[in-house]
This record gives sequence, structure tokens and C-alpha cells, in this order.
Amino acid sequence: MSGRACEGMKPYYQDDQTTIYNGDCREILQGLPDDSVDAVVTDSPYGLAFMGKRWDYDVPGVEVWAECLRVLKPGGHLLAFAGTRTQHRMAVRIEDAGFEIRDMIAWVYGSGFPKSLDVSKAIDKAAGAEREVVGVADVGPDMRGRNFENATGRMVANITAPATESAKQWSGWGTALKPALEPITVARKPLCGTVAENVLQYGTGGINVDA
Repeated sequence: MSGRACEGMKPYYQDDQTTIYNGDCREILQGLPDDSVDAVVTDSPYGLAFMGKRWDYDVPGVEVWAECLRVLKPGGHLLAFAGTRTQHRMAVRIEDAGFEIRDMIAWVYGSGFPKSLDVSKAIDKAAGAEREVVGVADVGPDMRGRNFENATGRMVANITAPATESAKQWSGWGTALKPALEPITVARKPLCGTVAENVLQYGTGGINVDA
């Protein structure tokens, strides 16, 4: 931001009051004053068409991020969670709204289940070949509704052996990796002046690294 754009802005202050707004962010943001928010942390739609839902048809547009930019204080940070397949689209739109892309961090987890097609099973199915059940695998509670429940109450899935020679060749192959992280774009609203000047006036612009 230029020095002229920073003129007339309110000085940094702190208080102990917290206000919670419940509603559509696109409407709530419009009611917030300029340069009034310290940080924006959002888990917005990933644009994956989750369960075919329209609200997740695309990542938020530039206009949404422009509103986030407007309400943030100079130097205020934005952390936006995203999906691994669409993070690039979200980051570009955040940047196009006027943010500086500062970094990318990740929420790493181990509970994800791969939505992967088993190539070997697909080959046998196309050939009309029946696969022999050779065991069961404990898949835990995350698979409820997708597999059957055994006498112990645990969720299990059948382990089957390839039936055709082609299926044997492609055993172990799939079409997707297990989801294990969600990238988080770290962006910052441009500063007013230097980092020191911005931090002293607005209380934003730096990251509490030691904490």
C-alpha cells in the first residue's frame, strides 16, 4: 500500500470484547468497517464438488478475498485452508485480490481414506471374473456404511485375490493417493510503511514465531 492509502486509518488498539457474527460470510464481511480485523482464518469451500453439493462447486472468487483484504488491518494475515487438488486456484485468487502470498503450511493427518479405484478389481469386473475372498481387513469406524460389520463390532472389508492374469499384473495399483494433508495459504495484506511502523501502529504485520 502507498503512504497515501494509509492516511486517515485508525491507530492500533486492543480490547477484551469479543463479538460473534453468525451468517453468510459474504454478507457479514460487507457490514464490517475497513481495516478493522487483525487476522482472517478460514476453511472455505475447496471446489471439489463434495457429495455433488453446489456450495463446493468452486473455490471462493476474487471478490470474496477482496472483501477480506478490505476489512483486514494493514499487515494482517490470512490463512486459507484448501484441498490438495485446488489449492493453486485458491492461492491465485487470493493473490489477485491484492494479498501478498507469504508461505504455505499444511495440516497433516493420518485418518484420511483414499477414494481410489482398485485397477485390478476393475479389470476383473470388466472381464466378469469372480474374485476369491482370501481374508478380511479391519478398516475401523471411518468406513461405516461402506463395508460390513463382523461379530466383534469392528468394521471390516473383504480381501480378494485377482482372478485373471491381467488383474494379477495390475494388483496393488490404484488411481488416487490417501489424503494426508490440507495446504494452508499464508497471505498478508500489504504494509503501511515499514514492518516496524506497521506493527507499532496497527499491531499486525509480524508472526509470533517464538510462541
